[in-house]
Amino acid sequence: MFEGLLQPTHLIIILVIILIVFGAGKLPEVGGGLGRSITEFRKGVHETSSDDEPVDRAPVATPVQATGSVCSVCGASLPPGAKFCASCGTKQAA
Repeated sequence: MFEGLLQPTHLIIILVIILIVFGAGKLPEVGGGLGRSITEFRKGVHETSSDDEPVDRAPVATPVQATGSVCSVCGASLPPGAKFCASCGTKQAA
């Protein structure tokens, strides 16, 4: 049923349709978003698999540094004057 589904001509047609729908200017932005989402997915899978295993080690305390603020979405600490969160990319209030 699915034999020969992804032939080179089919891939070219799909790429042309994507180019028409998103436009040439948006393709880098779409690709970057796709790359970030794949990275976050892999990170989530890795954290989930490491959380399932029992840990015999005691948690290590890390020194807390004074920072400008905390992201309201993900809770990551932000450096002073940050306009965007480095973890989730959310725009921060001035």
